[in-house]
Amino acid sequence: MQGKRTSERRSRACGVEGARRASEASCARPAGRALRVELAWPVLLALLFAAVARGAPAREGAARSDAPPTKPADVRELERALRAPRPETRKSAVKELALLEGKPAFELLVRALEDDDAMVADEAQLALARVAEEPFLDLLYGRLGLRAKDPWVRVRVAEAFGRMGGPLDGLALAKSVDARDADVARALLYSLERRLVARHEVGDKAKIAREVEAVWRSRVDPEVRGRALLVLELCDHFKARPYVDEAAADKEPKLRCAALVAARAWPEAERLERAQRALQDPEASVRGCAIGTLCELASRPALLELVHQMEIEPRERLKWRILGFLRARSGEDHGFDADAWRAWAATVQGPWSTGVDPANRGPLGDTHAQLAGLNLISDRVVFLVDFSGSTWDTKLGDLTRKQVLDRELGKALEALPATTLFNVIPYTNEPIAWEKGLVPATKENVARARSFFERCNARGRGNAFDAALKALEDPDVDSLVLLTDGVPTGGHRYQMELFVDLLVEHDRFRQAAFDSILVDAPKSRVKDWQRLADRTGGRCVEAQLGEGKD
Repeated sequence: MQGKRTSERRSRACGVEGARRASEASCARPAGRALRVELAWPVLLALLFAAVARGAPAREGAARSDAPPTKPADVRELERALRAPRPETRKSAVKELALLEGKPAFELLVRALEDDDAMVADEAQLALARVAEEPFLDLLYGRLGLRAKDPWVRVRVAEAFGRMGGPLDGLALAKSVDARDADVARALLYSLERRLVARHEVGDKAKIAREVEAVWRSRVDPEVRGRALLVLELCDHFKARPYVDEAAADKEPKLRCAALVAARAWPEAERLERAQRALQDPEASVRGCAIGTLCELASRPALLELVHQMEIEPRERLKWRILGFLRARSGEDHGFDADAWRAWAATVQGPWSTGVDPANRGPLGDTHAQLAGLNLISDRVVFLVDFSGSTWDTKLGDLTRKQVLDRELGKALEALPATTLFNVIPYTNEPIAWEKGLVPATKENVARARSFFERCNARGRGNAFDAALKALEDPDVDSLVLLTDGVPTGGHRYQMELFVDLLVEHDRFRQAAFDSILVDAPKSRVKDWQRLADRTGGRCVEAQLGEGKD
């Protein structure tokens, strides 16, 4: 050992001595040669900088691969931060973990999905999808992920798979679908569908098709079966065709909607024919899905079919949806004059667009009923009102916001036509439904609803996501009117990216429109609520509540 150290010291000494001799030799060179070298410095510097520029990425990559994947001290510090009392601190820790590499950091990120605060858990869910690497994916199939005791952890992991880029074992996802755990099964199938639509690598589609075919044939939850049908069609069109026909004739409306969605890539003539048949369906949700298909086609036959449906459609919301689409596509406004719209449609040679934003931001309508400036255009509507802290703490003149809401909602209910069916659901961390389902807008029911709303003094955080899901449980609802400050603070959804995407996914076989009335909402959140409205055929307005007079 001593000899080895002596040898190392000698080597270092030789290196120093060699450097000294080289230096002396350079000083002893002829002046002319030194001048030539000096004159070449600009060239040498240019070559040096070019070499550095070319070599920087390689050296950076080498340094990254040679360095330890994580710094243990950093991971330990962030692990402590994940136990901090303030959710903002825990959220920051999640963001820092997403910047680290290695299994310890990834495992902590997965564990953050268990956080009780949606601000933290949602951040972890989005981060997980961005940083997931193949060596660590097995963690997501085990007790930390899809086999976790916490059902929300299972749902979050299942949904995150659909947001990941790069190759992924689609067969493993398909085999993880357990129809007895409906929420997780739906999320896994939705993730598979998203990956297939985005053409991400999923592996052997034939094997995936066999797995999801078994789910379709299992006669379980119709939402699960419907999503299995969509995945099956994307994996094996010919195997799926008879099942699409079967779904189109099923007694469950959600499966009839799924049949229309499954045919989205079929030839135009077939899609048109299926949509025409679906327009005769007794369920408004199925007719709504058929209207969506015709809007996507936007050919002359599809437009003429839309005009005819607008003329005979019994549901107000669907009539206004068609009118909104025709206005956006044509740049014209013929109201409900079917003959004028037919004359315009007859001139269309192909898919038509004036360049106007084609999003279905339906027209304001001409109804006398309105809430905080939003005209109501539905005869099957539920009012969702945020009762979080700002409702009680904000003063508008001599009144609290709650007192102003009492007055505004009362005016809206009084103006509803007697043929309208409605419900009222204030919400804090839990929805507080007035009735189990929609009821007619008789004078007696309106008076009862006003009394219930005025006496309701619930306080807490605002869980808009679960309130919306509660409203969607009623199959007759075709419009949700949400009055909110725009910032979800309760429940399991906080990040608006997830909030919007998942509400739209839940609504796909329901076809209900989301109308949002935002009071003092941050500008950054307004665009998210507008996105929810655009994707569901609803509208979004910013309201100013003042004292006013009855």
